Amino acid sequence: MYLTMLPAAKTTRVRTGHRPPYKSTAALKQCADKILLQLTRQQPTASSYATVSLLGIGLIYLLFSALHASFPPAHSSSELGPHEVSHLVHPSKSADVAAMGRRYASLPKNRLAIVIPYLAPAAGAPTFPPYFELFAMSAAGSAQDVDYLIFHCFIPPNLLPDQSSLPNNVKLIDLNSQQEKNGSDAAEENECDMAKLFTRVTDQRQKNNQMKMPLDKLSTMLSRQIINLPYILVEYKPAFGHIFADYLKDYSHWGYSDLDVVFGDMSRWIDHDEWTDYDIVTYGFGDQDKLYLRGQFTFHRNDPTYINQLWRECKYLSEMDVRYAHPSTVKFESAEGCYSQAVITKKDVKVKYAVKAFSDVSEHSPIYAHGMYLSLGSAPSSIASFSTSYNAKSVLYTASTIESGIKLLTLSPNWFEDHSKYSLYSKRDLPLQQYIGEKSQVQTYRTLFNEGDKEASKVKCMYWAPKEYQMDLCTVEGSVGSDEVVFLEGGVLMKQKFVLRESVFPSGVRSFPFFHFQEWKRTYRTTQLLPSHNIRQPSTSSRASAGLIITKEGALPLFSPDISPSRWKSHKHLKWSSSNTISSDWVTLDTGATSSHPSNSRFCLSSSPKSNPKGAMLCEISAAWPRMESSESYLGDSAYVHILRSPAAKIKATVRGKKETSSASWWDDRLIDANNDVTLALTLQISSSQMAETSVLKSLLAVADSNIFIWGGKQPSVLLIYIDSSVQDKNLLATTVQFIKDTFASDPADSSVAHLQNSLVAIVDSNEPAVSRKALMNMAANAAPTRWIVTGLELERGLVLSKEASLYAMREAKVYADLRGHVFVIPQFASKRDDTRILKNDLPEGRHMFSSIGSELLPTIKGKQSMSSRLSAYDCLKCSENISRPETISGQQETLGSGEGLVDDAEGADEGEGEMDDQSQNKRRRLADASYSDKSVEEQIENLWWDLSVSEAYGTPGGFNGQTDSSVDAIAKIHDRIEVSLISLLDRSEYHLDYLRHFDKSPVLLIDRLGPSQEMMTLDLAPEVEEFGGRCFNLLRLAQLATLGYRINVLPGAFAASYPKTRSALCTDALAMNEDRSQCDCDLGSEAAIHEILIDEVKRPAKVAVLKDFDSMGTLT
Repeated sequence: MYLTMLPAAKTTRVRTGHRPPYKSTAALKQCADKILLQLTRQQPTASSYATVSLLGIGLIYLLFSALHASFPPAHSSSELGPHEVSHLVHPSKSADVAAMGRRYASLPKNRLAIVIPYLAPAAGAPTFPPYFELFAMSAAGSAQDVDYLIFHCFIPPNLLPDQSSLPNNVKLIDLNSQQEKNGSDAAEENECDMAKLFTRVTDQRQKNNQMKMPLDKLSTMLSRQIINLPYILVEYKPAFGHIFADYLKDYSHWGYSDLDVVFGDMSRWIDHDEWTDYDIVTYGFGDQDKLYLRGQFTFHRNDPTYINQLWRECKYLSEMDVRYAHPSTVKFESAEGCYSQAVITKKDVKVKYAVKAFSDVSEHSPIYAHGMYLSLGSAPSSIASFSTSYNAKSVLYTASTIESGIKLLTLSPNWFEDHSKYSLYSKRDLPLQQYIGEKSQVQTYRTLFNEGDKEASKVKCMYWAPKEYQMDLCTVEGSVGSDEVVFLEGGVLMKQKFVLRESVFPSGVRSFPFFHFQEWKRTYRTTQLLPSHNIRQPSTSSRASAGLIITKEGALPLFSPDISPSRWKSHKHLKWSSSNTISSDWVTLDTGATSSHPSNSRFCLSSSPKSNPKGAMLCEISAAWPRMESSESYLGDSAYVHILRSPAAKIKATVRGKKETSSASWWDDRLIDANNDVTLALTLQISSSQMAETSVLKSLLAVADSNIFIWGGKQPSVLLIYIDSSVQDKNLLATTVQFIKDTFASDPADSSVAHLQNSLVAIVDSNEPAVSRKALMNMAANAAPTRWIVTGLELERGLVLSKEASLYAMREAKVYADLRGHVFVIPQFASKRDDTRILKNDLPEGRHMFSSIGSELLPTIKGKQSMSSRLSAYDCLKCSENISRPETISGQQETLGSGEGLVDDAEGADEGEGEMDDQSQNKRRRLADASYSDKSVEEQIENLWWDLSVSEAYGTPGGFNGQTDSSVDAIAKIHDRIEVSLISLLDRSEYHLDYLRHFDKSPVLLIDRLGPSQEMMTLDLAPEVEEFGGRCFNLLRLAQLATLGYRINVLPGAFAASYPKTRSALCTDALAMNEDRSQCDCDLGSEAAIHEILIDEVKRPAKVAVLKDFDSMGTLT
């Protein structure tokens, strides 16, 4: 990347939890010895033994204290860096894993560590998968008994989840190590130590000098393979207890799982006998007729000498050097084959194959019809979700049948806390499954083969495992049912039926400890799962989030049964209004920024379709905002983000007599009213062709600067500028960056940049010529520190906001402070004439800016038809003619407000553009009498805006000519018609799909981050679809918002317009002849992908709307 980068500093936050040593340990020990001597002079009694035992325990405690050791070892939350990894990779150095774990007051007798190594796909962005936060938030409910150790490499710090937002039992362990590059320069590059750890499986062959190749060569070959094909990491699952032994010393059990899992109440589901009586326990979803150890969840007794070495019978692991000595013959080996057979043939290993899992493998399952419910329980309002005194809850449940799904809608999400009905659920020692009948022996096909049935050797019940393991793992067909648990004891396989214990669960409802979404994960995109990111954060609201409903289309909010209005709470970082009726949940519950912290979301700037399954997408370039302590985020092979300018409040503090200045945040709280201010979120993409045209480049920056100037220095603004860093001419790139810095990173003392005092300006660059504009829009909006945001303005078209837009927006924010869930549309036009009345001294001296007009000219504009709604007719780069915009039902493409002339008359207007007869003009003045059924939704919105705006300018209720019925009832009916029209666009009819796809304007919206109900956060529930990066499906988000129940309105008096001067400044003959039309359509290269994405984006808001409407009628318990 061209921009200067600071090296990413790695920090290690380790809570040792050590107690201070007891200074008089020796004296106490001497005293204890005397007492013991006196007690043992006589024949000891029972009381003597008890006394000695208590003293012994006390003595041990004191000894631990003297050794500076926690008793039991304390755990703490931290992200482990390369310094910790280095001594874990090399066994010669000790590893105190306890000091790097969760912060627990004490370590329970039984504690499970789930080990999950992860590498991002080689072709994709270096990030965790889109569903990682869903996994992590659900894992919090297991914190009493389970830690999740996530080993990773090559993920830049800014693309990692914020550690403070993760549960304490989810630990990110960075296995990156710094290695010097070959060459004269001493530069360093990241290498992954994961391969070094994995080569531990050859330790015996190393010891016996049996290796077929040098260890470093084997490590290099393995490293290359796991980087290119990360999926092969699952081959090593059986050996995790040995490979990661240094991390597991303080756990009674270890196991393996995957990230495509939602965990429920694991502490409640792991039975006592599973902790104490079995060496290995594996959870399946009813396919117990296949006796394999499930990769999605299997755990072992932590026995380093025997149980943790059972994998050695699998030569593909124990003789890995032999395997890699012939790399051309290396093929994938499923751990569920060889390892399962090695275990099942042991007579001294006890195994339990339990039925305790949900899966999405069957489309006929109730899960597809009703989704998977994840309830978080009720958290005390005074206790943070991850505090040591509060145990977070995660309870998974769904309908037992498709027909019983109605029960889910009438059931309180916190049903398990109702002790009057479900008291048995809270009894931890009572198993949730109850065995019935007697145990009976299980036959495998190996048994039949040994009895002479040679046909048994042909069986294959597991397509993913080699044939040689099938006879041992496949039970005789029909002999084991989905309601039976299988046990391996003394080398004998037994089975026993089970049922869910009565009176534990509501009727018609099933619950299990986890849900494996192995099919849904293939098509999940980050924006589908945003509601899962912050649901565990402590809310300033009077009630916490109820939970989620996980569906094929994404994560939906689980509506709480409490429908009482919530209230604003004070927040130490924010200055609130006096409103007492609206929740401040957006401060902690949505993924956007506040004045105290940046957004932790990842944004997919570029993606491509996967080959399988249909509709699946692979994110290739990701971006994220830098951490608060940095102004840069370097994202490896993805994007580089550099903050040029921010209000960055400088807080002066006195520390030990010294004054220190530190940057507390990007925003200055003194300049922001988070409740009433409105943030203008702008994006700008600069192509390599525009870089080469110096005048065009300066004009593009001037358009952005003009909008911030018009918005006003007191209102916050965000400007995100994308540049293509793949250009061959690096001098050109350097010149472009310098122009941007000269425009926006000038000395704050310069009066010409006073309007930038409350602006956050950043550059994003990557090697991609163009990226998704919708992803940039999401990224810019998520940086806003206020509840209200204006987004969608296309600077590339030369659009400039009207003079009073900021005032009108702030007025609506104040008016609707107590009413949540509103969206205001700001129309946009192409003006045919410049406003010649603007004087040069109206603009900052020395600044290249463009002027705009005010609402006082709207009556003249409307009367003389001096603006056109059809922006595409004035674009510099015309899109392909075969991408046509469908006509409205009334047969007119031109929408309201088109015409000639701006201030004087129609002279100079373009011929044939927007001519309109008086009859049509009169129709557009009539709000109540006109038939809106034959107008496009754009026409309806602009009709309403024109009349209300002209009414605003004239100050008369009659509007332009006093003939319009502007009563509350008439306006309400028009709003209803507009919302119905928007919702109807999602019916997937051919006409509406075509209209949605080719609507070529990006709606400019004033949005409320608070949705219509407490559980709905706008930035998370209805973001822009980042995969639709070009000018396609621009109206989709507005249609989704209408479907979700947002009130769609217009912002009277405010508009955006391009003018001849701005358009000509952004266009040259060379640019107009550019053959690149990638931004004209979706540019996905796959109609199947477009179709599948659209289906998900239609279904998800529809399902939320149904759930919300049902909840508003009252929830039964």
